Amino acid sequence: MSRAAGTFLTRLGQDLFATMLVIVPCTLPAMGQDASTIKHFDMILENGRVAGGPRVLQVVQGDQVKIVWTADRMIMLHLHGYDIEITAAPGSPQHMTFTAYATGRFPVEIHGGAGRDRILVYVEVHPR
Repeated sequence: MSRAAGTFLTRLGQDLFATMLVIVPCTLPAMGQDASTIKHFDMILENGRVAGGPRVLQVVQGDQVKIVWTADRMIMLHLHGYDIEITAAPGSPQHMTFTAYATGRFPVEIHGGAGRDRILVYVEVHPR
């Protein structure tokens, strides 16, 4: 290979590498974030019970989770393990949003009054 051809290939490789440095970071998540997924669940409560929908919400560790609760009456909900409490009311959907960092099976329970605590659904967080 001639010296001119070698210099041309070296310069071409440097230009390609510089181009990749500019392009690749644009395709990666922002600094400090992972390639997590947003998991969205719509849950409807009628008479203090889930109307249809899944009884187990499955996500993967690192996922961003958004559970939107719509209720026909005022009701306090508690996601155990993540210690999130919300109060859902008619005409006002409430959101439980969190990053699924702890793995396991966590109940979402109705709170309020003696003997009224009841598990509605489970959030299962599977390891990545």
